[in-house]
Amino acid sequence: MKRRIGEAVLGLVVGGALLWWVLQDFDWRLLGSVLRKGMGSLLLAGLFMSGAHLIRAWRWQLMLQSSQINIDLAAPWWALMIGYLVNIALPRVGEVVRCSLLWRWRGVSFPIAIGTVVAERLMDVLILLGLASTVIVVEGTAWLKAIGWDAYTVYFVIAAVIGGIISLGILRYLLRRHTFPWMRAALQGFESLWRTRPRWVMITSSLSIWLGYGGAVWGVMEAYDPSAGNLFWSAWVLLVGSGLAMAIPVPGGIGTFHAIGLILLSGLGWKESEAKVVVFAAHALQTLLVIILGSLGLIWGSWQAKRA
Repeated sequence: MKRRIGEAVLGLVVGGALLWWVLQDFDWRLLGSVLRKGMGSLLLAGLFMSGAHLIRAWRWQLMLQSSQINIDLAAPWWALMIGYLVNIALPRVGEVVRCSLLWRWRGVSFPIAIGTVVAERLMDVLILLGLASTVIVVEGTAWLKAIGWDAYTVYFVIAAVIGGIISLGILRYLLRRHTFPWMRAALQGFESLWRTRPRWVMITSSLSIWLGYGGAVWGVMEAYDPSAGNLFWSAWVLLVGSGLAMAIPVPGGIGTFHAIGLILLSGLGWKESEAKVVVFAAHALQTLLVIILGSLGLIWGSWQAKRA
């Protein structure tokens, strides 16, 4: 735990420095304008984001069911939101916390729950790499150079996708060679990624999660300026950037989300002041929603403990 806290502090320092760099000369009046004129679009963005979280909880429930664990949707939903709340302070710890909560509330095997979480995260990584590939293909390698990234990034993404698929096979093979009970249980949860039936439900739900995230980003952009052109593609690109930023172990994506988002939107031709407002508003909406839903989850969890 001390190591985790140390990593969180270091990440917070790096993220804080990036956030300070992004918010230099920030026009807070533009942000106030977004809140006044675009409240309807912001509420729609919040619904998109909440829907994506709900689908993720439902997908988790389906994966657990494929491991012969039948539980109600409320438990994985609130455990997920509490886990996200913990991740704001301690990145990656929230994944362990939500599995622990399922064990405490419903008696779900902790190794099986961990296996399902690893599996769903790998699915998200593959989808994110696929989305990143579309951005690189459409914008081209010249665009990568323009935003300060290497032109060979496209090859890195392709290699990462192939390597990820191969790693899945190798990991499954290695896990099968061991006979420790907890290892077998973790493997059982991990294999739920392709054991869940029907398969189209797993694929559709996984894609719907990212569509919900993209809809939330689009809603924020719509709140800022509905007349701005090409909002859909800008939201798509920022969605990829936000995924990359949240993968970096910085508490709540503070700073990394803003820096990557600013670079990507500027590369698409957005004015720096406009890009800063959109990125800041998108991250603020995401964080505020997690705080609200995570806090409600803590209340629900305390009620479950008293009930038990």
